[in-house]
Amino acid sequence: MILSVDFGRKRTGTAILDNQVRIPFPHKLIEETNARKIKRALMDIIELENIDTVIFGLPLSDKGLESEWCGEIRKFADWLGKSVKSEIIFVDEYGTSKEADSILRGKSRKTKKKSSDLIAATLILETYIRLQERENNNKIQ
Repeated sequence: MILSVDFGRKRTGTAILDNQVRIPFPHKLIEETNARKIKRALMDIIELENIDTVIFGLPLSDKGLESEWCGEIRKFADWLGKSVKSEIIFVDEYGTSKEADSILRGKSRKTKKKSSDLIAATLILETYIRLQERENNNKIQ
């Protein structure tokens, strides 16, 4: 099982991928600003869902550069990684928030607020799947 995380200052979205089905699903929105509570919530998901890989999205710039926020995400992910046995992986999440907003166009502000981070986490998982498929295709050729 794979968990993706759209880490945020106010809300953290998560999505899960069952390796058998290979379809990402939104999982849980963690509405918390305290890093310890976010870590605890993620640890609970990892344990409950038997997660072996955690994917963190990094909001790289359009030139592929990391921001200060990327450093904060890496720091948090490393901290989480010391408490779980899951592999921690980072993928570029550039554009996922805009794509989530596009998907939610026409929805109420409350719905957008609650759903955009979950959709972004799901899009991060889709990005990871595409990267894995490309890697596998390159190995075959």
